[in-house]
Amino acid sequence: MARSEENIFKKGYTDFDERLDRELEEEKDARRKQLLLQAPDYKLLNWMAEQGEETEELAAKLKDAGLYYLRSKRDEETDKLMGVFRKTIVGCPSVRGEILKQVGLLGCLAFKQEMPALGKGCGQIILEDLRLLGNEDPELSGEGYLYLRNVADTAARTRHDRELQDIVNAFYAQWSENPVPVNGAILSALADLLFVTADRRQMDILLTVCRMSRRILRHPTADFAMRQHFVMEWSRIAAQIAQRGWVQECTLLLKELCLFLGKVRDFRLIRKALADFSLHMQIQCKWDGFESALRLYEPCQWFAMTALFWALRRYRHIGWQCTLLEEGNAHRDASMLEHLEQKMKLVSEQEDITDLIRFLLRNARDMAAGCARLLMKDEWEIYLIWQRFWITSCGKSDKRRQQVRFFMELTAEYWHSTQPSRSRKQWEKMKEITNPSLLSRDDTELLAQLA
Repeated sequence: MARSEENIFKKGYTDFDERLDRELEEEKDARRKQLLLQAPDYKLLNWMAEQGEETEELAAKLKDAGLYYLRSKRDEETDKLMGVFRKTIVGCPSVRGEILKQVGLLGCLAFKQEMPALGKGCGQIILEDLRLLGNEDPELSGEGYLYLRNVADTAARTRHDRELQDIVNAFYAQWSENPVPVNGAILSALADLLFVTADRRQMDILLTVCRMSRRILRHPTADFAMRQHFVMEWSRIAAQIAQRGWVQECTLLLKELCLFLGKVRDFRLIRKALADFSLHMQIQCKWDGFESALRLYEPCQWFAMTALFWALRRYRHIGWQCTLLEEGNAHRDASMLEHLEQKMKLVSEQEDITDLIRFLLRNARDMAAGCARLLMKDEWEIYLIWQRFWITSCGKSDKRRQQVRFFMELTAEYWHSTQPSRSRKQWEKMKEITNPSLLSRDDTELLAQLA
């Protein structure tokens, strides 16, 4: 009534305008009544879900109920609808696949129409449905993880960060409590979450996704092929973020990836990852300079140095064990076969460690050489920039500075011994790296063996 009285005082307001407004209000009232007639009957839906009968009709009614909420914008009543969905997937196993499709679409539409509570509820229903499915139907589970990806992506792209965090936390908690065998669908969902959260610069969510990725990849059901594919994808995502110059996000991605590599200690995987890092560093060097590449890929350099020190310690320990074995063998002729088997095992491990040390030095040498070619500089310039930048990042730690100098000198000496004709012309300018020398006699002998 108040609105009609206000319209009377509008300039040029005629009887036709009044009749038109009245007809519009009547049409709106009719639409509201029609919409109320389509409102879901929760008592009926709950009864049907508990009885587990007429599942096709129940699935159709649930679909209509979801569409009703999208039209009515009654986001505050989401818990009622989600409660029916939960009872349905528990009591009606035959419609779990249909429920996955419904909530997958409904969740995306809800986030797009600014109904975050409904969108988050759909994401949680997908996770609960996947938990109930378990290993019964791998194909259907794969579709479920695809729907989860879509809902999480839509939440990120519509800037519903809190709801995305809740979905990711629920995903992590559910897998931790009930770890299912790792498959391509799970890893695909994780890779997508890694990129989306890094792309949206959501550091807290990105950290959770990285930790979840590390934990899932360490599961016994994740074979080498799965790990290698995911690690290469992880490295590629970090390279994309590095291109944008986002140091914080890139550092987090690479740090968590290196922590995973250090935990599994798979030499094949470490070599694959470090070679990929070296390639991305050279590309970044071409785009934005060598110091930019060092800054963005600093976690990879620390990991390579840590791996080298671990390999050197292991190499020396194996040598000490071989010496003890030989001394013990002189006094125990009766266990010759046992000693021989132990010696062969130690020799085999020492060869693997030697190959790893050779790779780490060669990879560092080739990275420096590649960056020098791309920047049209000599290698000695790259080595000096590298060491100065790295020592600066050590802060006040004398131990770290000594480790950096040792790594750089060992790499330079390996370059000098494997490429003598090229390095000889530049060796006089490497005094900052080689003097004073930190290499022991054992280190020199090892370099001669590696060359």
